[in-house]
Amino acid sequence: MRKRLVFRVDDLGYTPAYDMGAYRAFDCGVASSADVMFDSPDTIAALHWLKDKPWLSIGWHRHLWESPVLPPEEVPSLVDEKGRFKWGHRHPERMQEATYEEALKEFDAQMKLCYSILGKYPDVANVKNSDLPLEKAFKAIVEKYGIAHNIFSSAPDHRHPTVCDPQYKDLRYYSSGLATNSSYKLEDFKDYNPLEKMMSLQWTEAEEVFLYGWHPGYCDDHIMEESTCNIHRCKELQACTSETFKNWIIENQIELVNQRDVLNGTHEFQDHLKAIGSPLWIGNFK
Repeated sequence: MRKRLVFRVDDLGYTPAYDMGAYRAFDCGVASSADVMFDSPDTIAALHWLKDKPWLSIGWHRHLWESPVLPPEEVPSLVDEKGRFKWGHRHPERMQEATYEEALKEFDAQMKLCYSILGKYPDVANVKNSDLPLEKAFKAIVEKYGIAHNIFSSAPDHRHPTVCDPQYKDLRYYSSGLATNSSYKLEDFKDYNPLEKMMSLQWTEAEEVFLYGWHPGYCDDHIMEESTCNIHRCKELQACTSETFKNWIIENQIELVNQRDVLNGTHEFQDHLKAIGSPLWIGNFK
């Protein structure tokens, strides 16, 4: 049975501290895909770090938590008096105040920023089918730049049901709910065990490709103030860089792939693991 896994690092670009930890997840050979937030404090530094790593696939992690790429005065319907996105983490209902024209300009600016550093656009994105002007603008920009979108469905254990676009159904590509079905309450932190969750993934004879997105990285004051997923990120980093997790991959003969590999049938990430002599290259499995 062929077992393929995309290990995606979410929120890249969030803060310098977070990214410093996230890079460790890539450097250890486990993480194969980077989901980038293009509006965050460390976005530009993260893009420069990714530029020379073509074996990683790039996703557009469109949270819109921070500040627009464009000057705030060019997108007044998107921002508050501080020049940050007015909905922040906790008021998504305010996204309905964004106009289509201004959202379109901002999303286009984010893609131009991406291309100016990486020399390419993201490989993948998730698009909501919504009448909200902001969501329509996002879909228009994703389609303008030929970004593959809605390529996976959610696995049955996922709390956010998702169905891929019909053209991708034959990929048998599923987002596992192992990472999302967690409590990030600080009072539950002592019981948070991401390593156990990471190693509970099960394939069937259908030979699915699984994706799970985690937030392995360090924490800082900004994240503590803004996000409910804060010090939990440190545990996720410890888990995915552990020898226990790597040994689980090897013992279960799990083929780590990036999202372009899933889409195109290529072996970019495995070729990289082979080139660096990683024990996670499937050619080393007994």
